[in-house]
Amino acid sequence: MGGLVLLLAGCTLVSSETTVPKTEPPITVTSTLSENGRSLEIVGCDSSPTETKILCEAYDLIHTRYVDPVSDATLSEGAAEGLALLDGADQKTPLVCVAPSREFVDACSTAPEKADDTAEAAEAMVFGMVNLGLDPYSAYLDADLLALIKEEQDGRVEGIGALVIAENRSASPAVRCNLLSETCHLFIVSTIPGSPAEVSGIKGDDIVVAVGGIDVSGMTIDEVTGSVRGAAGTEVQLTVLRDGITIEFTIVRAAVDLPVVESEVFDGAGYIRLNQFTENAGDQLEKAIFDLLTDGMNTLVLDLRDNPGGLLSTAIDVASDFLPDGDVVITRSPESNQTYAVSGNEIVPESVKVILVMNRGSASASELVAALLQERGRATIVGENSFGKNTVQQQFNLSNGGALKLTIARWVTPGGLDFGGVGVTPDVLRDFPSDMSTPAVVDLALTLG
Repeated sequence: MGGLVLLLAGCTLVSSETTVPKTEPPITVTSTLSENGRSLEIVGCDSSPTETKILCEAYDLIHTRYVDPVSDATLSEGAAEGLALLDGADQKTPLVCVAPSREFVDACSTAPEKADDTAEAAEAMVFGMVNLGLDPYSAYLDADLLALIKEEQDGRVEGIGALVIAENRSASPAVRCNLLSETCHLFIVSTIPGSPAEVSGIKGDDIVVAVGGIDVSGMTIDEVTGSVRGAAGTEVQLTVLRDGITIEFTIVRAAVDLPVVESEVFDGAGYIRLNQFTENAGDQLEKAIFDLLTDGMNTLVLDLRDNPGGLLSTAIDVASDFLPDGDVVITRSPESNQTYAVSGNEIVPESVKVILVMNRGSASASELVAALLQERGRATIVGENSFGKNTVQQQFNLSNGGALKLTIARWVTPGGLDFGGVGVTPDVLRDFPSDMSTPAVVDLALTLG
């Protein structure tokens, strides 16, 4: 899940790795808390029970794969915040809490009042370490969320068909956030044409405040996404805030096929809208390009507005359609710098002029492709400054069936451009509203480019 999420991201490299916890000095503290008389045993990773191993796995992954150094004090604080989000313990049975290092003992001491059992405590602590202690693009994903993400990458989901983003817009400029609160809100970016969200009247910039009558404050963007999605034909109640007015919608979920690639031709000018960098986007884009070339295309308008990104491998495929040689991106991680080259299978002739349209909803892989084509002089960029996400996430499997999505690297263009936080600046700044008709987009792009 890139800077933007589909209510049914960044670039993600999917991995099936499962880490081996590193061994810390033995920790064993047994105590009985007077407030509820519950027995608590604090153990180290060397003697952790099966249901707590995910905490040691997560701890090891963060220290070995996360892009920046993180202190145990910061991770322990995040773990304590994760426990604090629980509703409170209804059980009095003995509880085991794992402390990967001694800094976690204080966090563990709060577990008996917050968690019903050992597994819930461990999962809450992992959630807190990752979702609250790291950057906004890192997250703990349980098994259910993993299934939803897989659906999105496959290009078909069941839900309402709206693109959302979590931001703190009281900051200037707005900053990406993860845990929804009084300052971190979930905004509708756009709706898929013909989707239940569009038909029901959901609009861009609506703020999602409740799902099924439950306030979303304290939830992550992934949790809200999971609660909105559901079986086709079922209903979901969505409460939004629009211009200070609360509006409630009852929306019937449907199977939504994401229009990954849309294309048309206008008097020699080809138009392609690429909506996401999914697994199948590269093949779909290639087919659309060949069809437009057959129709006599001499200029291509590539529309990446509101494209939240997706897979780095797909971004490389897309860039390779336009460049015969050279590198696509350089990723910088704690382990090493890595350079990714084009495939050498250029299919858009140099004689075809390329005009690329983007806006603030263009993120991650979209920005990478735009920045590269601009840097190589292969495309003229028109529209708005993009979102500003230049980090790479990798998914690591955990022993409980969940996974961590961790930021493992930052990337720059081969020319050294770092667009993180500021976005890619177009050659020509101009507003292209999300509801602008395709012919209007093409006409304006041709005029500006």
